Amino acid sequence: MSKNTIKHIWFDFSETIAFLKKERHNRLRYETYSKVIGKPISNELITEFENLYKKHNHSNAAIFRSLGQSSNFWSECVNSVESSELYELADKNIPDVLEKIRKFVPISIFSNIQLGKILTSLNINPKWFTHILSSGMVKEPKPALDGFYKMIELSGIPAGEILYIGDDVGKDVKPAKQVGVKAGLMWKKSGEADYSFESFEDILEILSLNNL
Repeated sequence: MSKNTIKHIWFDFSETIAFLKKERHNRLRYETYSKVIGKPISNELITEFENLYKKHNHSNAAIFRSLGQSSNFWSECVNSVESSELYELADKNIPDVLEKIRKFVPISIFSNIQLGKILTSLNINPKWFTHILSSGMVKEPKPALDGFYKMIELSGIPAGEILYIGDDVGKDVKPAKQVGVKAGLMWKKSGEADYSFESFEDILEILSLNNL
């Protein structure tokens, strides 16, 4: 990374900044799907949903959008549940690291859910972020490109000067690169990402070393 290449960092939220509490989250997914299609929960229904999840690049929001629901439908479902039931910080140091990163470059979030009360419950101040973009603000949720183009528009800088960091190659890395944004993969490695980070401190280290 050369000096001043990256001038704005955007983060995904779920499984990037906060990990989902799988059992409770899966119950919400299956119960919601059951209600939308009008079938009782069964092993067959769960398998059907998980196949759709793969088809839609690991995006719950995209599944329900494909079934005729609004782009904000899944976000509303998530926000109907107490935040502490669904989320926990991926690393306890993340709030401190985010505060440090924003001293180098502006930071923003692009998520398929609305995050106001969820961020606060995790001791993350929403005011740290220049922009908080959710699926309700764009026509189609990730991995559709609508939000990624909106992200560039809001940043007001060339796409190549933006770094978007998420946890999923199909939902985050590929669409980001498709619109010309640099893509970082969190918690794992992939040759498809421009950068792979095993911890949030790795992001800060790169920024510090390059004096961005």
